[in-house]
This record gives sequence, C-alpha cells and structure tokens, in this order.
Amino acid sequence: MPRLRSLYLLVFALGAIFGPRSYAADEPSEHPTQMYLHKNWQIQSSCEVKAAGEQISSTGFDAKSWHKADIPATVVGALVTDKTYPDPNYGTNLKSLPGMNYSDKTFFANQDMPEGSPFRCSWWYRTEFTPHAGEVKKTEWLNFLGINYRANIWINGHKVEDANDVAGTYRAFEFNVSKFLQPGKANVLAVEVFAPGKDDLEITWVDWNPTPPDKDMGIWKEVFLRSSGDVAVRNPFVATKLDAEYQTAELTISGEVRNVSNEPVKGVLRAEVDGFELQQPVELSGGESKLVKFAPEQFAKLKLAHPRLWWPYQMGTPHLYTAKLRFEIGKQVSDAASATFGIREVTSELTEKGHRLFKINGKKVLIRGAAWAPDLLFRWSSVRLDADLAYVRHMGMNTIRLEGRLDRDEFFEKTDQMGILVMPGWTCCDAWERWGDWKGDQRRVAAASLRDQITRLRNHPSVFVWLNGSDNPPPADVEKMYLDIEKELQWPNPVVSSASEQKAAVSGESGVKMTGPYEYVPPVYWLTDTQAGGAYGYNTETSPGPAIPPRESLEKFIPKEHLWPIDDVWNYHAGGERFTTVNVFTDGLNRRYGQASSLDDYERKAQAMTYDGQRAMFEAYARNKYTSTGVIQWMLNNAWPSLIWHLYDYYLVPAGGYFGTKKACEPVHVQYSYDDNSVAVINGTYESIKGTKVSAKIFSIDAKQKASREATLDFAPDSSTKAFDLPKPDGLTPTYFLKLELHDAAGKLLSDNFYWLSTKADVLDWAKRTDTVYTPQKEFGDLTGLNGLPTAKVAVTRRLDFAGKNPLFTVIAENKSSSVAFMVHLRLTRGKGGEDVTPIFWTDNYFSLLPGEKKSVTARFDFALLQGAPPELVVEGWNVEPTAP
Repeated sequence: MPRLRSLYLLVFALGAIFGPRSYAADEPSEHPTQMYLHKNWQIQSSCEVKAAGEQISSTGFDAKSWHKADIPATVVGALVTDKTYPDPNYGTNLKSLPGMNYSDKTFFANQDMPEGSPFRCSWWYRTEFTPHAGEVKKTEWLNFLGINYRANIWINGHKVEDANDVAGTYRAFEFNVSKFLQPGKANVLAVEVFAPGKDDLEITWVDWNPTPPDKDMGIWKEVFLRSSGDVAVRNPFVATKLDAEYQTAELTISGEVRNVSNEPVKGVLRAEVDGFELQQPVELSGGESKLVKFAPEQFAKLKLAHPRLWWPYQMGTPHLYTAKLRFEIGKQVSDAASATFGIREVTSELTEKGHRLFKINGKKVLIRGAAWAPDLLFRWSSVRLDADLAYVRHMGMNTIRLEGRLDRDEFFEKTDQMGILVMPGWTCCDAWERWGDWKGDQRRVAAASLRDQITRLRNHPSVFVWLNGSDNPPPADVEKMYLDIEKELQWPNPVVSSASEQKAAVSGESGVKMTGPYEYVPPVYWLTDTQAGGAYGYNTETSPGPAIPPRESLEKFIPKEHLWPIDDVWNYHAGGERFTTVNVFTDGLNRRYGQASSLDDYERKAQAMTYDGQRAMFEAYARNKYTSTGVIQWMLNNAWPSLIWHLYDYYLVPAGGYFGTKKACEPVHVQYSYDDNSVAVINGTYESIKGTKVSAKIFSIDAKQKASREATLDFAPDSSTKAFDLPKPDGLTPTYFLKLELHDAAGKLLSDNFYWLSTKADVLDWAKRTDTVYTPQKEFGDLTGLNGLPTAKVAVTRRLDFAGKNPLFTVIAENKSSSVAFMVHLRLTRGKGGEDVTPIFWTDNYFSLLPGEKKSVTARFDFALLQGAPPELVVEGWNVEPTAP
C-alpha cells in the first residue's frame, strides 16, 4: 500500500509544554484503615524448597534465591516478568514453557497437570511487611480477593487457614489475624498455592487461546490488611425502588455488623447519603453478627423526590451516589464502610416472539456489545483498562459481557462511572458445567463463589443481569440453589439461566440464543439467516470471524521469516478446537476480493472485509430492533496477540473491524440493507428527528454515477425506518459503490456511509450447514474490481491543536483524482518509523473518498504517549497516493 510519512510536525521541545503522563496507578488507593500487600514478594516451587510453612513464614528464613514478584500475579506471570521464561506472546514461545505438553484434544481445564510439569507442585508466595504506624488496632483482618485455586495461609509461623477451606477462583476470603500479628515489627505472610485440578471450578480459556501451563495458578487479585475495633462493618448495600413514573425513589441501606469480641456491645450505626445522616442503636452479644437496615418506612429521608438516575451513557448521565456506614462505640469509631451505587431500575421481559428485551428506567435498550478477555497471565493495568473502556464508548457500544473471569473491582467501578452496561455470569466448558460430576467440595465452592460475587456486584448499577450458566443452564437442584442465594442477597437485576436458548428446569425460557456464527460469513448473512445467528432475538455471542491485526502489529508477535505466507506460527495465534486456522476467512477473502498476492495485499483485503463484516452484523441487529433485542460481538479484545475475535488488537491498534463497528453504532445512522436492496435509517436517540433528507448515489467502479434517490422523512424516537428501495440501474460494473448520506432539516450532515458491492450475489448454502459455527457459501460476490482501481492522489493537510493533555489532531484529506480513493487509513506514530500511538480516538478511519470529495477527521490522544518524540502522520490506503495540498 502506498504510504506518506509526514515531516516532523513540531520542531521545539514538546516536553516543555506538557507535564509527565498522569494515568491512574495500578495500585488501588488505600483506605485509612487498609494496607495493600502487593510489593516485595518472592515465589518458589515447593518442589525446590523443602521447608514447612512454619519456617517459611518466619522472619529470618532465607528466600533470597527465590523469584521476585509483585502481586497480583500468577506463577507463570511472575516468571515471565523476572525473565525466567521468555515472552509467551512472541511466535511460539509459549509452547516452549515447561508444562505445555498437555493434550490439545480437550480443554486443559479438564485435564490433570501433565507429567513433568513444575506446576504439579504447589508454589509458595512469601512477603514481609510492617503495618503502618497507628494502623494496628484491636482487630486486624487479612483479605484475599482472588486465589487460584487452593491455599494454605501462614503468618509468623502460624497456620491461619487450610487449603481444604481456602478453595475457589472466585471466592473472596477474610481472616481475623489479630492474634498472629506482631505490632511494630516485621511480619511474614506465606501462602502455599495449589493449581486447580480437572474437577475444580477454575478459569478456562476454552477456544479463545492456549491456556498457560500453570492454569493461571496464583494470587490473581488484591491482598490487603484492614483494621477495625471490636465491631466490624461489612457488605454495605443500597436497594433502590423507583415509582412507576421514575420521579421518586425509596432507598434501603443495609450493612452487616460483626462483634468479634466475646463481650456484649452497645453502639450506634450511622448512615450517610445524599447530604443527610441517619442513625440507630445496635446491641450485639459476644461473637454476634447482625444485618442492620435503614428502611424508608422507618426513615422518611430515604424517600427521595426527583432522584438523579443512573443511565447508560447513550441514554443519559450515569449519576452515582455514595452511602457511608460507620459503627460507633461511645465516641470511638469502631469501623466504617461505604458503597457507591446508582438509582435505576432494570427489567426484562419476553417479547411476543420469545426474545428477551431489557429496559432501563422503563426505556427499551438494544444491547450492542462485545465480550471481555483479561490478560492471558492476568497482568493488571489500570492504564490498559481505561483504554479498553474508552474504546467501547468510542465505538458506540453499550455493553461488555464477562463469561467468568470476573475482574477486579476497579473494572466495575469504572463501568459505573462511564455508563457502560456489564453482563457477567459463569463460564462454560469445564467443571462449572459438568454438574453431574460434582463431588467433594464443588457444590459448596459454587455456592460460596456465587455468594461472594453477588455480594460485591449488587451495588454496581452498570451490572444489569447475571447468567447462572453459559452454554447450558444448570440442572434444577443447582439452579434452585443459585436462585435462592440471589434472592437472599436481594440481587436487584434480572437473572438469566444461561447464554443459550435452552429452557431451564426452574426459570424456564432464557429468551436468549447462542447460535454463532464464529467464522467468516458474508454481510448478507445477518439479514437472511432466520435459524441461527441472524438479526433476531438476543444473540449472546457471535462474530463474522477472524480479525487480522495490521502489519505493524503482526510484526510484534510473528517472526519476520513467518510473516508470509500464512503458516503454523500464524495458526498458533488463531484459536483452539474448531478455530485453529484462519482458512475459512482467507478462502472467503480470496474468492470475493481475489487471491492475495502478498502480505500487504492480504492486509488491505482483510481490513476491508473485516470492516464490512462487523458493520453488517451491527447494522442488521439495529435495523431489526426490537425483533432483535441484543447482540454481543465475540469478542471485544484478546488475552494475547491473536488473529481472531477482536475489535482492536492486543496492542490497542484499532483497525477495520473497529471502524466498521463505530460506523454501524452511530446514534443516528443511515445504512444499506443487504437482503432487499433498500436504505434504512436508525434513530438510536430517544428523541424524534424531523425533516431529514436521505440520499443515495450508486457509482460504477470507475466512479461514474449510475443512479440516485432521495427522500425527506421524519423518524420516531428509538426507531428503525425503511427510507426507500434502491434503483437497479443498467450498465453497472460487477463491483460498484453506494454512497449514503443523511442530513438534518438545516442541512447538517448527521451520517454518511460508503459500501462496495457486487452485482453477483453472495449465496449461502443453508443445506450444507452442519452447525451454527459456520454457514458455507454456494456463490461468492465479485469484488475483484477493486484490484484495478487507478491510483488516487489524496491531498493531505494536518494541524495539531493543544488543549491540555489530550491534544486534537486534525487531518483534512481531499481526493484530487477521478477515481475513488478506497479505504484511506491514517496512523499517528512516535516520530518517523516509530510505533503507533495508542490508544487513539479517530472520528473516522478506513474511509473512502469520491472524486473531488474532501473529508476532515480528528484524533485525540494522550500527549505523553509520544514519549518525547514528534507526532508523525502516516497516510496509506488501498490505492492511495498521499500528496501535499
């Protein structure tokens, strides 16, 4: 692809203008009575160190030869960080790690550790710490928010808890360790971690990517000490109830108070919210725990008039409140806790066709989202999370699905703040869904895991549903156990039995479907399929298949000698099970766009095909709302550098699929319907739009206009409207173009869209579909005319405007040629030949220009990402030759 590398845009010292990067730190901010234990750990295999827990957890024990680590960290994650193991993301390095000799015939989660694996042994995590001065109170609590999978816990030579009781990836544990700590002295914490077995309720990576050889064993979430007096306050919760008109709200504030002493206690529990304070006396006998509530029937101030409602960001403002609880004994505060919450109502119902429809504060919402993947080794980055969530909003999606892998609290705190809906639930394909094989402690661990997750998620307004299963609903006894726990804990949202259409024994119809596809399908699929993944109902996971990263990203994880042609190194970075190659995608590319002759040729065709595929999927579900009620792209991101299932790559580079999704998810959007050759307009806002002008122009491959049509229409709130059928002009070339525009009554452009189409239809072979993963084609559309496009000279001007830490970069591109400038792609790099600046937020990209057409696009980015280098614009495209203006 032709490229233009710009001159340096700035010739002065940029660092003198902007200060250092100011991202949120990965370390959580500490509560005054809370001390995180994340730094200065050592880890070692129990097969290498023969000492017992008493010795390892004692001061003076020599751990100098152990591996150094900060946590949270899995064992393999720590060994990669300290360079014991090579970067597992590069090439096939992961294969070389000890313990990777497990079978690829079944998921590793369902196997025992292979012979010779160093992770058949337990691993010790050890640290020394001294509590902050003044923080050693009468009661000290040690908290673990995530251990995978079992652990013996020792402090100062004493065993705090046994691995028979500390078990469960999704458990949260708290221990009273007051009697073990030595105030004002060095203390030692040692944790012996055991990897999950094949029958444990663990983390499975299914077919997304390879599983690390340790099965992600280790301490994968936060660890901290917390202080209190004799009475501790735990699990604050605010239940909200809105009236039918959403004009008033009743709050019920509750919290658990625990008397850890042996003596009776009298005190006062105070609650503060929205500027007022409430209180009530509490008496506790020795060792007693009690749930205390502040109810609106008892406290009239909890009846709020005109509350500030929490909304998903596209529907309103995600207002948040904070409730604070503190327990006082005399004039001393024994303990305090707080909960951030939103006032909102989520309901769901089954439509006449049996599809699950969600409503937020009484308004219908079309769920359009994607599925989340944490890092392969659970390496956490707050900076990365900020980019992920910003990308979700930038693309115009409203939802993230979590299939297991229930992340740190920071994830949910930020989705609350940003108004992004979250759809969590249990995972598939391992012991979590082998209910008939449950034995030992599995049922107890499952119940406790659900209890811990519901307790922490119920305050988060962004969490709008919980799934009790994934690929399958649980059997009646397990489902009843789950439902009873959810009822007891006052789960405020709908519960769905699974992500599939299977009917549950207790709760009945799920109202959702999990019918794929997961492989490449042509754009017409989504509006013509009526039996699988087509645009009807609520599809909880689906995708138009692979998403090839741009060349610059490929070069970071595929060795130079393997970049082209596609080989087994590429395939190692595809998926598992049925998705071990990108062959179906590549075959569709070659048949529709013409045989790829080089990596660059493959790249330009892959980006065009992914843009087209993602756009078509999201557009189809929008056009058919509310016959379609939701769609979750499989997936949002990847756990490691991957060729499949993402909307931006592992290096945060947004490519064709990202901008196809962004185009489709515009709040007001004009689009083409592949099934009936018509034009539709989607009003995704909740206000009517009147007097809009819809126009369509059809061009042959030589950019000669062959037909046009326009109409002036009104659009109801939250609507999908057919504008008109397109004409069928004579003399069209086999590959042709369609340009759509939507202007408001004042002539302002609201939406535009550009399609490359074929007079030869893509025809699906429904009879040969063997499952919902993939529908083969009988005939392929002919887009090979794109290969003959003449070079298009595009004049490019650019400007950088400074406004704080996120400058605005403006690019104006004008097509000076008589041919279409197809798939113009803009990049911003750190100086000449540098890496892409990411995350970056272009208003548009991979766009096309008709002859004489001019387009202005902007990009926002954090100036610190330039790392002192001047910003450089790179312009490329299918047939683009950038020139000076």
